[in-house]
Amino acid sequence: MNSGPIASRYATALFAFAKDSNEIESVYEKAKVIQDIFMQLPMFRSALENPVTSKSDKKKLILSAAGNNLSGSLDLFIDTLLKNSRETFLQFILLKYIALYREEKNIHFGKLTTAEIMDIETEKKLISTMENKTGGTIELERVVDPTILGGFIFEIDHNQIDASVKGQLDSIRKEYIERNLKTI
Repeated sequence: MNSGPIASRYATALFAFAKDSNEIESVYEKAKVIQDIFMQLPMFRSALENPVTSKSDKKKLILSAAGNNLSGSLDLFIDTLLKNSRETFLQFILLKYIALYREEKNIHFGKLTTAEIMDIETEKKLISTMENKTGGTIELERVVDPTILGGFIFEIDHNQIDASVKGQLDSIRKEYIERNLKTI
């Protein structure tokens, strides 16, 4: 079953309801928290999809994932999802809601990969430069990956800036192989 249209409709309804209730920020923050639980604990999804699990237990699971504190609009929305037996779509609905919120607020999601933790000043300069280029704000995921050897890899809006030592070495290696193939 294609969950796209269902998730899109429900997310759009949640966004409009949260906006009318002046709770779009709090719903956004809780959506990210619950989404992280989906990513970290695959059993969470399984429990929500299990037809044997009661709706009240599913509500308790969702509340627990959200830190036992939901805004009024999100709480009513979860009740509606459970009433309509659409809880299996919760992850996709939240992803779509997050996308709608970021689009509304001109927030770009970026991922910064470094070989070691980057100092605050350098990170601020990099983020400021990217915010000037995008014209919006950047929400950043930081990843430390020693295999890139040094430098950084910055991904934003399906674009990647690879200023890593590993990337430069790979580029040199590729160029060297291409030159050797031409001489043969």
